[in-house]
Amino acid sequence: MRYIYIVAGFILIIAGMAGMTLLKTRPPLSREAVRVNEHIITDEEYRKAYEEKASTCPVPPDKKNFLDDLVTKEILIQEAKRLGLDREEPFRRSIQNYYEQTLLKNLTRSKMSNIKVLVSEQEIASYYESMGKVYELRVITLPTEREANEAIRSFPSGRAEEKMLHVDEIPPGMLDSILTLKVGEVSLRPVPCDRGFFVFRLDGYKKEPVPPLNAVREEIRKTIEAKKRQGEMEKWMEGLKKNARVTINESLVK
Repeated sequence: MRYIYIVAGFILIIAGMAGMTLLKTRPPLSREAVRVNEHIITDEEYRKAYEEKASTCPVPPDKKNFLDDLVTKEILIQEAKRLGLDREEPFRRSIQNYYEQTLLKNLTRSKMSNIKVLVSEQEIASYYESMGKVYELRVITLPTEREANEAIRSFPSGRAEEKMLHVDEIPPGMLDSILTLKVGEVSLRPVPCDRGFFVFRLDGYKKEPVPPLNAVREEIRKTIEAKKRQGEMEKWMEGLKKNARVTINESLVK
C-alpha cells in the first residue's frame, strides 16, 4: 500500500512540474484594448487596425480619434445586427460578391507574379516599326467561327465596317494578324473577340512621326511584356476550362 502512495506522489509531482512548464511556455493572451458592450477589441487587433490605416495615410492618424472611430464603427455594426440587417438577402449577396471578387483578384495577382516572359530586341524593333501606323481596315464581326471562315473565303465587303485604327487601339490577337498582311489581303484566320470572331481586310495605312527608338525602348519593352503576360494568362485560363467538367442545361441559354 505504501508503495502505491509513493508512486502516486511521484506522478503528482511530475504532473505539477509539467503544468508549471506549460504555464511558462504558453504565449501570453492579447490584452483587452476596449470593450463595446459584450464585444472585445484586443490590443493586438487595435494595433493591426491602426497600422493598416497608417500605411494608407501620408500622416499617421491621431490615435485617440482613430480609437473613437473604431468604437463608433463597432457600435453601428452591433446596431445593424440587432436590427437583423446581417440576415437579409442583399447583405449576404454583397458579402458573397466581395468574397468572390477578392478571391479572383488575389488569384490573378498571384498567377501574374509567377509568369516570366522575355522580350527580344527583334520584337522591340518590330513593334517600333509598327508605331505611328494608322491602319485602314474593313472589319466584320460574325457570331460563329464557321461563318467567319466562310467570310474569309469570299470577303463580304458590302457588310464590312470601315475603321481607321492606331496600333495601340488594335486588340493584340488582331494586331498579330495585321502585321502578317499586305495591303489588300484578308485575315488568314478568324480572330476571337467578345462578340464572336473578327474577319478583316487591310486596305492601307499611313505613317505618323514617332520619337527615336532609344527614347521609347523601355516603354515598348513594358508594353510587349504586358501583352505577353496577358497572353499567358489567357492560355492558362483556357487550360483550366478544358480540364474542368462542365454540364450546361441548354434550355437556359435558348
